[in-house]
Amino acid sequence: MNNIRVRVPQVADVDTAIRLYYSKTEIGNADIKKLFGNLGQARISKLKQLVISEMRERDTVRYNALCVNTEVAYDVWGINIDKLTAGRKKLQQLGLGG
Repeated sequence: MNNIRVRVPQVADVDTAIRLYYSKTEIGNADIKKLFGNLGQARISKLKQLVISEMRERDTVRYNALCVNTEVAYDVWGINIDKLTAGRKKLQQLGLGG
């Protein structure tokens, strides 16, 4: 197995991250750009390769050859949807947006 090295960027917009997680079973390049901001094709490919490798380990079905499973992607990239959702809710309660 190849070791893929790539720095995972921060989520660009919490609302987008939450929306993608709950609305899409699989995400592709355009969704990944929305999630992290404007990334180059090489970096997106490396991020997807990390997920594809984990999908194989988990025996996760891949419905579209150009996309990766959203739930596995968030796990691999260290995006905790529960924390994002809770943080957004707290910001709204405090009147600080979100």
